[in-house]
This record gives sequence, C-alpha cells and structure tokens, in this order.
Amino acid sequence: MLLAALVAMMLASPLADRSPHIGALLACLQLVFLLMGASYLANRRIIVRVALPIGGVWLLARLLEAFGDSHKIYTHLAPLAGFALSCAVLWALLNRFGSITKVTSSVISEAVISYLVIAIAFSQLYWIIDHFVRNAFSQPVPLGQSGTFLYFSLVTLSGLGYGSLLPMNSYVRLIASFENILGLFYLAVVVSRLVSSYNSRISHLLDAEAKKEVAGHRGPL
Repeated sequence: MLLAALVAMMLASPLADRSPHIGALLACLQLVFLLMGASYLANRRIIVRVALPIGGVWLLARLLEAFGDSHKIYTHLAPLAGFALSCAVLWALLNRFGSITKVTSSVISEAVISYLVIAIAFSQLYWIIDHFVRNAFSQPVPLGQSGTFLYFSLVTLSGLGYGSLLPMNSYVRLIASFENILGLFYLAVVVSRLVSSYNSRISHLLDAEAKKEVAGHRGPL
C-alpha cells in the first residue's frame, strides 16, 4: 500500500506543479502515508525522533509555499526541508536492512520504496542547486516545477539517458554521475539479491511441502 501510494504521489507531481493548493493537499497525504508506512517498515526510533519533526517543518513549508507570498524567502524552503525528510526516511529504512533475517515480499517492497525515496531526495537536491548555481542545467526550470527535477532524477538514477534537460555545471554533472552509479549498484546488488533470496526461500518451502505430500501418500513404513 505504501509503495502504491508513493508511486501515485509521484505520478501526481505534474498536477501539483500546476496548482499550489493541490500540491499542498498532496503533500499532506504524502507525509501521512510516508510516515505511517515508514514507522511500520523502518526504524521507529529514527522516524519518531528525526523524520517526524522534519516532516512537520516540511509540511509547514509546503503550506507556506501554497498560500504565502511567492516573493518571500520562506516560500522556497520546502525543497530544503523535503531533502532533509527524504534523507531521514531513507536512513530509517536502510538502518533496518541490517536486522532482516528473512526476505519476504514486504522486504522487497521496502527496497523498492527506498529506491524511489533516493530519486525524490536527489530531485530535491537538484532543485536546491538550480536555485543557487547559475546555469546548472541546459534550460531554466520554472519556479515550483518539482516534477521536472523528479523526472531528471529518475532518468539519472535508472540510467535511461537524458532528454531535453541536461546538467551543465561540473558539480551537477558529478552529482548526477554519482546518482547514476548509486542507482545501478542498488538495483544490481541490493534488489536483485533480495529477489533471489526470496525466490530461494519460496523454492525451499515448495520442496518441503512436496516432500511432506509424498511422505503422506507413502504412509508409515
């Protein structure tokens, strides 16, 4: 459910860019789903002590962005708070991976959620860089178009290649290269290993059930 909600929020990001009020409403829903799911899947201590306070600041920043004066500096704090929130949630999710003893479908979903949170965190980082570094990208991105940076981040993380938006600044290129390496490593090592472990566990359970069934047909010696 958390994975489906997160994907739905990402697909709705262009709609949020068109209307700040809808963006604020989606931000509220996204924060609720993210914290509820992460508190169930991730390290709860990190969620309560770190992610929850940052989430409150991020939500306040999104509301100010939607209903405040766009010329004020406080209306541009949402990406900063969002980047901190994404890092906190990602820290809580990855911190739990070391204590996993059995790979289940929920663990695989958690790994995919972490992958999407990485993309969201980098998209917010690109937003911050674009507003502080001149000519960071090949074309100017209008204020509030977070979906454009999310698209760029997903394309970079998955290694699909760039379209119309290209990194021009040398530091942005280094960050994009690091994100690309991180995304390929995450899919090739973390997700694939979890999937293979899950398939092995399922095969082992099926073999055990088959042996029990054969033993039951044979009856006692």
